[in-house]
Amino acid sequence: MSGRMPQGYALASFETLDSTMDEARRRAAEGVHGPLWIMAAHQTKGRGRRSRAWESGTGNLLCTLLFEPGVAPAEAAKLSFLAAICAGETLDHYLGSSLRIRYKWPNDVLLDGRKVAGILLESASDSGGISWLSIGIGINLAQHPEGAPTPATSLRAAGVAAPGPLEVLEILAGRFADWLTRWRNEGFAPVKSAWLARAARMGARIEVRLDKETLPGIFTALDDSGALVLTLADGTKRLISAGDVFFPEI
Repeated sequence: MSGRMPQGYALASFETLDSTMDEARRRAAEGVHGPLWIMAAHQTKGRGRRSRAWESGTGNLLCTLLFEPGVAPAEAAKLSFLAAICAGETLDHYLGSSLRIRYKWPNDVLLDGRKVAGILLESASDSGGISWLSIGIGINLAQHPEGAPTPATSLRAAGVAAPGPLEVLEILAGRFADWLTRWRNEGFAPVKSAWLARAARMGARIEVRLDKETLPGIFTALDDSGALVLTLADGTKRLISAGDVFFPEI
């Protein structure tokens, strides 16, 4: 299987893998620097954040980009927002509108309020900073899981004919190349602005679940580190750098 990748980007495609993230790690250990997109039609051990299983339905896009970001870990972590924007703009192409897509902190993409895509970052560091970064992106095109903590959907379930995963990857890879160039030239500011323009529940009540506490509050802002700013009932503000966001009425 071959696809049209942006100049300088390569593609490795597979019928079945344990996970595209694991393949990226293996390639990095072999000295592959990328940028390399890795795609699989099926995964046997797909995973999301905090090692949660990622259901890999047939006909969905399962892919990972392996590359060297050339920045410190704190800066590289912000690329999850860039990836969400790219996934959202790719879905816009099929929806014919930007009104149905929203971004849920920290790394989900919502279609009509339901999760349609997820993002996972993994990296390795050395004395010079990050030696490699992999960005895994799963987009529900034809199928979606039932009974997930965050209600899910797919393009097909939302009334759009499911496109082929390779076709979608070609669009996604193009959007990513463009946004990555902009990020390198302009920094996080335009990424932050574009993400906030479609942030789910900005200014509204949410619930953030941490390891040892659950915090209800108002999603007030996104700071320049990518942390969520949560305003509590007493008016104090908490910076959340890691946690799971839930919407109370869902």
